[in-house]
Amino acid sequence: MEKTTLFFGGTVSQNYEDYLGAFLFEPFAVDLAARLNFDAVNDVLELACGSGRLTKHIAETLPADVEFTATDLSADMISVAKTKVNSDRVRWATADMIDLQFINDSFDLVVCQFGLMLVPDQMKALAEILRVLKPGGKVVFNTWTDRDYNKVWAIGDKVLQSFFGENIVGQNPGPFALGDKELVFEMLKTTGFSETHATTLECIGETDSAANVAYGFIHGLPIGSFVQKRDAELMPEIIKSLEENYRNELGEHPLKAQQKALIFEAVK
Repeated sequence: MEKTTLFFGGTVSQNYEDYLGAFLFEPFAVDLAARLNFDAVNDVLELACGSGRLTKHIAETLPADVEFTATDLSADMISVAKTKVNSDRVRWATADMIDLQFINDSFDLVVCQFGLMLVPDQMKALAEILRVLKPGGKVVFNTWTDRDYNKVWAIGDKVLQSFFGENIVGQNPGPFALGDKELVFEMLKTTGFSETHATTLECIGETDSAANVAYGFIHGLPIGSFVQKRDAELMPEIIKSLEENYRNELGEHPLKAQQKALIFEAVK
C-alpha cells in the first residue's frame, strides 16, 4: 500500500500550535536547541519547522554571521511560525524533505524536530539531507519513542482503536514510525552517515485542560482527517471520550503527561 503524506495545513496548523505547541513540543525544542554547536557553522537548515517552536530558539542563539533557513512542507505552518518568530535572521521556504530544492553541499548543519518519521519515504529524506550537507556537516533530529510511555499518544490511540479497531497512531508514516533506535542507526548507516549517536530524553508535559488536549489531538493533528474520512458524525463522541480518558488518567489543572524522545546526531 502506498504511503501518503500527512496533512498539517488549513486550520490544523493553528490548532497544532494553540493546543499542543507548549504542551508537547516546547520542552523538546528547548533541549534540541541547546544541543546545537555553531562552531565553524556558516549555514543552518531546519526541516519540518512546524509552528516555529525550535525555529525561535535557534534564531535567538544563532551567531550573527550564520545564515539560517527554516522550511516546512506546509505553507500554512510557516504562516503560523512567522507569527511566533519575530526575527529577521530567518529565511523561510516551503520544502519537501524527499525533494529538497537546495544544491549539493549547501549546509553545515541540518536540524529537524519530530518531522522525519512523518515522511512517506524516510530513507529518501535521509539521502536528501546527506546530499545538501557539506562534507563533515551534521544532522541533529529527534523522534518519539516508547508509545506506551508517551501517555497522550497512548491514551489517544486506545480511544481511537475503541471506535475504529485500527492502530492509527502506530502507522508508518506516523509519530512512532522511527521509535526504534537500532532501526534508525541502520537507516543512517545505509544512507552513508557516520559518527551516529543517540540519547534519550524524558520529560513531563503540563497543560491546564483535558478538553484542550482532546480537541488538539483531533483538530491539531492529521488524525482529524482520518476521523472525517471514516465517520465524521463520530467526531464529538470521540473528543468527549478523549477528554474523559485524559482527565481520568492524567488529571487536570494541571494535566501532566509523561513524554519520551530519542535525539539523533550523525555526520556526513
